[in-house]
Amino acid sequence: MKSAEDIKRYFQKSTLSTNRDKHEAIFEKIQRAQDKSRTTSPASNRLNLRSNIMKSPITKLAVAAVIIALVVLGLFEFIGTESTSGVVWADVARKVEASRGVIYRNRATHSGGPADSDYSIVYLSDTKSRDDSYKGEEIIRTSFCDFDTQTFTWIAHDAGKYMQKAMSEETLREQHGAWANPKRWITEFLSRNHRKLGRKTIDGVLCEGLETTDPTFGVSNFQVDSVLAQIWVSVETGYPVMLEAEITGGGDEKIHIKGVLDQFQWDVELDPYFLKPNIPPDYVDMRTL
Repeated sequence: MKSAEDIKRYFQKSTLSTNRDKHEAIFEKIQRAQDKSRTTSPASNRLNLRSNIMKSPITKLAVAAVIIALVVLGLFEFIGTESTSGVVWADVARKVEASRGVIYRNRATHSGGPADSDYSIVYLSDTKSRDDSYKGEEIIRTSFCDFDTQTFTWIAHDAGKYMQKAMSEETLREQHGAWANPKRWITEFLSRNHRKLGRKTIDGVLCEGLETTDPTFGVSNFQVDSVLAQIWVSVETGYPVMLEAEITGGGDEKIHIKGVLDQFQWDVELDPYFLKPNIPPDYVDMRTL
């Protein structure tokens, strides 16, 4: 990265004329990028630099000359789309991966028939997960996954039954895949063909999004014909706000799944006891039936 004095000397040698207002906009863009890249530089130095440059012959440069200068001096590292978009996706991936725990709502529809529940609230740590399924305001099912012991527990509160078994390799893959684990979505998006969606406001939060149609996205246990998935991240916090996916396939089965993950709480320290199955003593073990 070239120094500001290099920029100043280059501009002072130029002879083209320009509009001061147009230059002001260009300079502000450079200054914001420099402020972001040089967070350890004294603020007084940056202000003095700006004052000196604005008094120099730079005010007579054409806007085209400014852009050429940026290219020549290698300054597009400041003002690329990653720097000015408000969301740096590599940083998002690091924040999500470092999150101690996450809570979110999962709503899904399946072509196989009406769902037993309206939605579920998921509690996920690196080693355990809990999924409470709701019908209206009532919890009707709860499932637990312990990734250390590879144990799966399913409790049917509405039927007074439960089941415990070893987690299959398929279940392990699904729980660690992009569909069931929102911590995987960012890396899945960045490792697949994707496009930027720009900005929109979701529940009062300004977000930026990515979209992919790559059929290899996520983990599926059936043939995938098409995928449309989007992720929306808060510009302010850098954490995902909403994840949406629609998938079709299954050959003759004609599977169609649509899901939305939202109402996220990131970097939550989840109580280990809350993630441990607590089976009421009067519930019946389904293995004995």
